[in-house]
Amino acid sequence: MEEIKAQATGVHIDRVTQLQDSIDQQCQMLFKSLHYLHKKAGMVQVAPEIPVTQQNEGADSADEFTARTQEIANDICRQAKKIDALVESLPGVSVSESDQERKFVELSQENDAATRDLEEANKRARALLGDISGILREIADNAGKQKKGRDH
Repeated sequence: MEEIKAQATGVHIDRVTQLQDSIDQQCQMLFKSLHYLHKKAGMVQVAPEIPVTQQNEGADSADEFTARTQEIANDICRQAKKIDALVESLPGVSVSESDQERKFVELSQENDAATRDLEEANKRARALLGDISGILREIADNAGKQKKGRDH
């Protein structure tokens, strides 16, 4: 649990990525466990009138199969708990809808203010660029006039 909280201290998108990765790992675990159960299960008679006619040559012993399936089940449960912890660590899970809307409005206002600041800084930068271009043009013109004056 502490490991998940330590990993989830970054940006919120990192938590979502961790959640996606954990769900992907869970799916892989489930797929692999089904494959194991299919390939390594021994044939057992489930009804007296239906005999086992062929044994699974690649089957694990009953004890090994039981131990391995218990290990698989524990891994799947551990992964599910990790996913639950990641979901709980997502922002907004424990926040009411009205609080989320209020936060959204607040963030939107901050974004609008930042946009205005950026536009003002852009205007100032363009004005400075114009001033610098004019000064450079003037310097170039004066340098050209001085050179002509020396040549004559």
